Amino acid sequence: MFNIIPTPKSIKCEESNGKPQSISVKRCICAHSDKFLRDADVFSKYAERLYGMSLESAPGGIELYDDASLAQGEHRIEIAETAVNVYASEREGAAYAMSTLLQLICVQDGKITVPRAVISDKPDCAYRSVMLDLAFKFHETEKLYAIIDLCYLYKIRFLHLHFADNKAYTLPSDIFPKLPTKGASYSREEIDALCEYAFEHNVEIIPEIEMPGHAAPLIEAYPELFSNVFEESEEAEKFKEGFHNNIICVGKDGAFDNITKLICEVAEMFPRSRHMHVGGDEANIKAWEFCPDCKRYMKENGIEGVYPLYSHFVKLVTDKVLSLGKTPIVWEGFPKEGAEQISRDVLVIAWESLYHLAPDLVQEGFNIVNASWQPLYLVVNKYWGVDEILAWNVYNWQNWWEKSYAYNNPIQLEPTEQVLGGQISSWWGGSYEKEIELIKQNLAALSERTWNIELLTTVEEFKSKLSTVLPIADKMTE
Repeated sequence: MFNIIPTPKSIKCEESNGKPQSISVKRCICAHSDKFLRDADVFSKYAERLYGMSLESAPGGIELYDDASLAQGEHRIEIAETAVNVYASEREGAAYAMSTLLQLICVQDGKITVPRAVISDKPDCAYRSVMLDLAFKFHETEKLYAIIDLCYLYKIRFLHLHFADNKAYTLPSDIFPKLPTKGASYSREEIDALCEYAFEHNVEIIPEIEMPGHAAPLIEAYPELFSNVFEESEEAEKFKEGFHNNIICVGKDGAFDNITKLICEVAEMFPRSRHMHVGGDEANIKAWEFCPDCKRYMKENGIEGVYPLYSHFVKLVTDKVLSLGKTPIVWEGFPKEGAEQISRDVLVIAWESLYHLAPDLVQEGFNIVNASWQPLYLVVNKYWGVDEILAWNVYNWQNWWEKSYAYNNPIQLEPTEQVLGGQISSWWGGSYEKEIELIKQNLAALSERTWNIELLTTVEEFKSKLSTVLPIADKMTE
């Protein structure tokens, strides 16, 4: 058994007396295509960090070749008598091959020792992601680098960063300078460096800002631009008693112009990100029923009710993201009413099985990502482990909460290409040390279940492999 996570699609090895033969090669690395120079450099830095091994830039050790016949993410490793030959058609495949080698090599007598084999591999799911909540639990950039290291090790393609919520807005802003939360926000230099580190390690950052709900920082910093103003009525006063002002007013003059400015600023901050998440869930839209500006906007635009207005809002913000050349992502929160106006280029993360169910989203033509609360969420008082994730699959939604449609009645879709993959979502809020300990294990299991839709290992085999790979993860994240 090769201790590689996720399990490769194909391993053919040469054996002697029932054991894989091993070879030793020089401590060298050579990229035979300029497109792989960055990947060779990243591998060299990890080799130094993990094994105290300095690699010379020369032939005779690990050699990277361009093979245009291989698909996106696909790669092949041929371990011959005198070299470890790696083949890929682009950087993504090369990075995955190098991740495999980090888990496979050992250093003996000053040389790289590897089992003699041919490994051919590619992912089943294009979308493999981990989300961190940075608004309720601010993470210093060094901790984000550590998560990127884990993504590299486990071949996780996306790091979804939840930059904004009711507690904080953690991005810098030149357009709205009062918006960033003091003591809990990043500088532009930190964001630029983070983007560069992620790009070097084949990880795409997905920035998320929340709207129309979970938007308290916008409303508190600029009430004249974003706050609902309530009509004077007995019903409105009763509603306000338990209302937390965290939903954007969509009817103010210039409301969408200001939202557009913010979207453009965030998009420009992440030039290499092909996706942008704009929230869209848990919005207390009943507030719009008592806001004269919102009521006027609905009347002027022929929108009958706050549910279609909700979908209208999602349409406008996602259309703007599309116009910037990026794929917009939203949570499942928008309603069915008015959903027909939302572009089917919008990617929906289905998580709670409460608002807009996965079967309905698929039937309506949306591509979706499975972020099923159970077993994929990490919350201080409710989380699951490796066993539960290995028993899950990308077409399955579960929930522990009795209000969810998936409570005690898991939703199981027929296999469909509209389910693009899965995501671990960490809303931890507790200590970073416990959070990263859980992510090291659960993200490995998610990788196994999204890289290979059909489980290629037993639970016992996976745990045995994980016990070997975890010390590598520990060292990478020190």
